[in-house]
Amino acid sequence: MKPVDKGPGGGSIGGGPNKKNGKSKCALCDKPVVEKYSPFCSKHCADVDLGRWLKGQYAVPATLGGAEGTAEDEE
Repeated sequence: MKPVDKGPGGGSIGGGPNKKNGKSKCALCDKPVVEKYSPFCSKHCADVDLGRWLKGQYAVPATLGGAEGTAEDEE
């Protein structure tokens, strides 16, 4: 399996960037998507992705400071 440079959401959900020639590709290995495991081709790829989330290999970017609704703003 090749390394993945894209994070979650960069897969083929809703015909995202992995959709070429009208066919969706697995978010991990670029094989054709199987509807049961969408946006993946198999349970294996879905489990690999879940494992990456649980290990903290994916992260949602956040900005520090200036965030609205913090405890400091309410004082």
